[in-house]
Amino acid sequence: MVPAKSSCPVGWKTQYNGILTTNSDDFHKSEYTCMDNDAEYIEGKRLNDDDGKLFYPVKAVCGSLPCPPYISGAFVECAVCTK
Repeated sequence: MVPAKSSCPVGWKTQYNGILTTNSDDFHKSEYTCMDNDAEYIEGKRLNDDDGKLFYPVKAVCGSLPCPPYISGAFVECAVCTK
């Protein structure tokens, strides 16, 4: 997974790209995942509130990250690559 990029390095194949997400909406982030821009849901499950795994989009914050190239408040992109 390549954070902050929507494409893969030369010689690598892009499996998908999307938005960087985390498992917590507080400051104790522990795991990052690339959520596919074309993610699908399981029919019949979206109406239930089972409070399963939640995904929170990661936003750039200037100071923690250099702006530019990042834009403060914008979602951070990502790509999943294979060789």
